[in-house]
Amino acid sequence: MPPLPHETRPAVPWTRLSQLTAAVARQGIDVQGLRSEQGQTLVEFALVLPILLVLVIGIFDFGSAFNSKNDLNFLANTAARYAEVNSCAGCAPGFTGANAIRDYVKSTADTGQLGRSVDITFCLPNGAGTDVVGEPLQVTASAPFNWFAVNLPGLPTGSILGGLKSTVTVRILQAPNATSPALYTLQSSC
Repeated sequence: MPPLPHETRPAVPWTRLSQLTAAVARQGIDVQGLRSEQGQTLVEFALVLPILLVLVIGIFDFGSAFNSKNDLNFLANTAARYAEVNSCAGCAPGFTGANAIRDYVKSTADTGQLGRSVDITFCLPNGAGTDVVGEPLQVTASAPFNWFAVNLPGLPTGSILGGLKSTVTVRILQAPNATSPALYTLQSSC
């Protein structure tokens, strides 16, 4: 339908899209029906999905780290409780010697993620060379933690952001002596 003499068309340069749109309109095809947004929804979902997955995986990973940290707190407290009295009443018969407390407490770790990778250390923060009643004893339980523990090609493996650590300080109530030797080994420095 040609324009009437009093109507004027805006001066728009003819592009390929405008030519196709004009051709479709002349054929009587509904142009509005061709402007479906289904493809747009798929593109938006594809853009949002990775962010959503990282968020959900992060929530589960944080929960796992929180559980492991609570377990490390428990292990450090247990080791400190036994070390401050230099006695391991709960230890099984197989745990004896200078590392009895450390070995027993490591065997009680219940988190599969920590496994046997837990490290328990004992030290005197004041730097005293011997165990003296009333002196502080620092017990540290630490373990590596693999954040975002997905083993995908190209991602670094191991502990990316560092491990988890829990430290407890108690006072020595019974010092080791000749009749009851130490059931833990002191480190040289804290």
